[in-house]
Amino acid sequence: MSRALKPTTDLANRIAQVYPSLSEGHRKVADFVLQSPLDSATVTIEGLAEKSGTSTATVTRFVRALGYRNYGDFRAALSTALKVAMGPVEGLAGARATAGSVFATMTTTLKGEAANLDEAIATLEEETVNRAIALLLKARRIFIVGSGASHYVGAFLEDGLALYLDADVVFASSRGGPERAVRHMLSAGPEDVVIAISLPRYSRATLELAKFAKKRSAVLVALTDGPSSPLVPLADMTFFAPARNSFLPNSPTAAFAVADALITTLARERPDAVEALKGLSESLLWTFHY
Repeated sequence: MSRALKPTTDLANRIAQVYPSLSEGHRKVADFVLQSPLDSATVTIEGLAEKSGTSTATVTRFVRALGYRNYGDFRAALSTALKVAMGPVEGLAGARATAGSVFATMTTTLKGEAANLDEAIATLEEETVNRAIALLLKARRIFIVGSGASHYVGAFLEDGLALYLDADVVFASSRGGPERAVRHMLSAGPEDVVIAISLPRYSRATLELAKFAKKRSAVLVALTDGPSSPLVPLADMTFFAPARNSFLPNSPTAAFAVADALITTLARERPDAVEALKGLSESLLWTFHY
């Protein structure tokens, strides 16, 4: 499994900043570099053009769009970023070698999920975590948007946040589609937080709802897979949850884990809510099976 470029590296950040304005050809180069940094770092400009399905002229313009003087400077930056990207996941090579058996598929998939989780942890920034938790604790309302695989992450997050926060928690996009979601969010403002969740393939409805939230001056928190996600340029803060899967279009495992970590962190900051919930659970002991 090829290691993707970590979203917090300087090169990945540069790509994220310009990605929305890139041409289709430039995006092909960007996508290849982000997903296959090792292959990108070991080829000439002609090789990168061939592997990304573009031309040397396109690669040159892409490099300059990132702020590098030439392809040599770009490769140097990629080599630096690659040292970060090559995390502790080399064991996947062994599973790939025996790919084809049922057991190998299981082990490869689980190791891939572990790699996604490792990257999610590696991309966490203390400032972002502290700011997000503080905003969620004092928010008047929290709106959650997400569809497809992200819908289930959103539902999980809604249940968890509602247990420990005083804010009204609304899973806006679960209530009848984007039109209804917009109606739910019409009164959103600076005291509210919108959590937008989107994994490849990215939902157009989620993106439009995120844009709507920004127009209403709500704080936008994104939970997405990487720096080329269209949510990144819109968000006030972003949590990355890599979603690679060897056989399927994406995996929500890391997104669920990040959502769970957010809920757990908020619960720690609300011991009163935890005690109240504990008391409720004890009053319902007769409903549990041991």
